[in-house]
Amino acid sequence: MSTTTNGGPEDLGALHARLNDQAAKAEEYLDLARRAKADFLNYQDRVRRDKAEWTRSSLEGFIRELLPALDGFAMAKFDDPKLLDALRVIEKEFTRILAKHGITAIDAAGKAFDPNFHEAVGVEEGGTALEEIRRGWMIGDRVLRPSAVRIVKPKD
Repeated sequence: MSTTTNGGPEDLGALHARLNDQAAKAEEYLDLARRAKADFLNYQDRVRRDKAEWTRSSLEGFIRELLPALDGFAMAKFDDPKLLDALRVIEKEFTRILAKHGITAIDAAGKAFDPNFHEAVGVEEGGTALEEIRRGWMIGDRVLRPSAVRIVKPKD
């Protein structure tokens, strides 16, 4: 019984071998598809991270340019109390908007000097606290600009 045209045992063996080959190729293609999917998911994650980093970096650059204008509010001195009150309202609105985006002022006055948050711009004798010269700012847990402070060291 060695006929191959009438569906004999040799036909079944060849068919079985072909099916095994096709199953192996299907498994190979499935493995390739799984790897391509994983690569694509990794690519999407990387693009999301890069976009978030670019957005954060752009925002930080913009805010750094805006801070000197905001400093002007703190330094404003006017004889007209209504004008001064109006400027304080505008300053509060600016700081509210910044806070909405996770940007907050560094509280430096009266605190212990911390080089992670403060930039010493002078030293005086007298008390034990910091005197804030220019307000510092943070975005989340990152320092945008350290507070410029005068360190007040105790008298000997």
